[in-house]
Amino acid sequence: MSPANRDEEDILEIIDQRRPTTNPMKYVASAVVAVVAVVFGFLFLSHFTPLEMVGAATSPLEKSAALTGRFLQHVGNFLQSSHVSSSSELEIGRVTATDKLGPLIVAKIDLDLKFTNVDEHIFGNSTAEVRAVGRAFYYVPLLGPQATWKIEALEKDGVRVCVVHAPALRVLTPVNVDTRGLEIRAKTGVLRSNGQEMTDAALADITPRLNHEALVHEVAVRGAARKTIAAFVKTWLTVDSSWGSARINAIQVLFPGETPVDTDFAIPGFYEGR
Repeated sequence: MSPANRDEEDILEIIDQRRPTTNPMKYVASAVVAVVAVVFGFLFLSHFTPLEMVGAATSPLEKSAALTGRFLQHVGNFLQSSHVSSSSELEIGRVTATDKLGPLIVAKIDLDLKFTNVDEHIFGNSTAEVRAVGRAFYYVPLLGPQATWKIEALEKDGVRVCVVHAPALRVLTPVNVDTRGLEIRAKTGVLRSNGQEMTDAALADITPRLNHEALVHEVAVRGAARKTIAAFVKTWLTVDSSWGSARINAIQVLFPGETPVDTDFAIPGFYEGR
């Protein structure tokens, strides 16, 4: 071997001697770390497959969607719920005595009104069918120039009669309308669009028609009105010694244009106890 090679070997030997010797625990620790990494990797892959990882990722989304759905349901219930309340304001106006009218309500009648309004046109007909239930009250004035009362006594077939000439019956207007039973059906032609106008016109026509019908049927309530007036008159006749039950056996109520022959007696209890 040449001297040059000998020198190189000496140098390598010197370098090897200067390097620290490798600790065997280092290899043991590396092996342990490798084993642990393999074990954890196996457990991770066995417990978190791609499907489970996708499920784990989507699970929070599903929970969020469920919570959002419940929240929207609560919001919908809140928006659909209602709270009914009522408030009113009242202002008292002028109070006036009724000394010029002094009405005495003596009868009432129920009116079931049905009518149809038709609007004929070249483009078609429009109709409004109405059904309304009203109640009319009839009265006679107690005071004022129209309160022409007259009372007289006469005997007829052995019966002592107090004849009451009462004022004419009047209708208390406007006639009451039961809005709960109000029905309006409007129909328009193919080329017509005035359904709302027909409904409004029919609604405005109800009260005048009921007022008119109440006036027309005034005769139908006279019998009931006679009983009311007779009972009213009796209350003050019985306390008057000149007109007490000892001298009066019957009361007859007449309206303008009627005669004693036209009507029957109204006897509000004068025969009781006799």
